Amino acid sequence: MSIRLAVFDLGGTIVDKYSLSPFISLKHAFKNKGINIPNKLIFKDMGKNKLDHISLILNNKYIAEDWFTIHETYPTEQTKYDIFNEFNVYQLNKGINSIEILPETKSCINTLQENNISTGVTTGFNKPITMNIRNKLIENNIYIDKYISSTCLGKPGRPEPHMIKEIMNTLSIEDPRKVIKIDDTVVGIEEGNNCGCITIGVAKWSTNMKITEYNQNISKEEHIERLKNSRKVLWSAKPDYVINSLNELYPIIQDINLIHH
Repeated sequence: MSIRLAVFDLGGTIVDKYSLSPFISLKHAFKNKGINIPNKLIFKDMGKNKLDHISLILNNKYIAEDWFTIHETYPTEQTKYDIFNEFNVYQLNKGINSIEILPETKSCINTLQENNISTGVTTGFNKPITMNIRNKLIENNIYIDKYISSTCLGKPGRPEPHMIKEIMNTLSIEDPRKVIKIDDTVVGIEEGNNCGCITIGVAKWSTNMKITEYNQNISKEEHIERLKNSRKVLWSAKPDYVINSLNELYPIIQDINLIHH
């Protein structure tokens, strides 16, 4: 048995250090309605489909109370869509400009392709944002075989495994043990586990580093501490492996292939 497909998350995994772009866009979308969301409430469900994520924030009793104080009604179903719309507009106009490709991405993807391993992406971003990021990757000569956004399938998003299964079907891969899912979030690792894939958490640029702004300065000691914590959070989702960066991915694939030969 050998690995045939590597499925990556986007933000915090191959682009967008610490998944800051959706973090900042969510902050903005709520602030626009007069609500200041505590950071830890946003971090808690990062990686989920954004509409579900917004819904979970609105369901928080303190946020619902704040909403009532400001708007004199509790959040409704429509509230969720209004904020989602605000999020997407901000993300496409402003957020997208800050999204950079992570330093390890290009050599990692190239190595996989040189070794006949297909690549895919599953993401909680909507389709226009996903396509925008895809174009950025292509401009940098990074070609991924298949992208699936959580808004494309009309099925529940992560941690449900529908997006990975869609990529496997497209590439005619039946055995999930020939697939690795690489993600910087708990919900993304759960997605891989629910599909039966081999799962790998990646910690260094993860949302679990709890960085809240671009160019945030933290000391070396603080970085080591946060990295340790990021790894701990990822292990809590029961992945097969946790790595610091994508530079460590291909050696693990070689090990997996050796073990199963």
